[in-house]
Amino acid sequence: MNQIARLPDAELEVMNALWAAGEPLTRPELEQRLAHKGWAATTLLALLTRLEEKGFVTRHKQGRGYLYAASVPRREYAKTEGRTALGRMFGGSAKNLVAALAETDALTDADIDELSDYLEQLKRRHQT
Repeated sequence: MNQIARLPDAELEVMNALWAAGEPLTRPELEQRLAHKGWAATTLLALLTRLEEKGFVTRHKQGRGYLYAASVPRREYAKTEGRTALGRMFGGSAKNLVAALAETDALTDADIDELSDYLEQLKRRHQT
């Protein structure tokens, strides 16, 4: 998969459950983790099938069922989501993103310190 596609919300919910598990899950185990969604078993199976077709999920036969596992790491998908949000909402500007957070008082002093430290680390990496 050269470029990771952005997932619809329902498919992302399934992926989040798989990523959180950190191990392959059966359909009933996924149903249990996603019970709050109120999805029918057929809905979950359709979502898993789509995710498998897109290359996000693998399935392996186990007994009479299957084990489902994430084949795209969360970290890799997060890059796609970040680029998409930055482009769509902030004109591709990281400064505009941080400014929006600051204007809504969403950043604590600890958050600002953490961001500052991280930016310093990035600067050092780019200088070497």
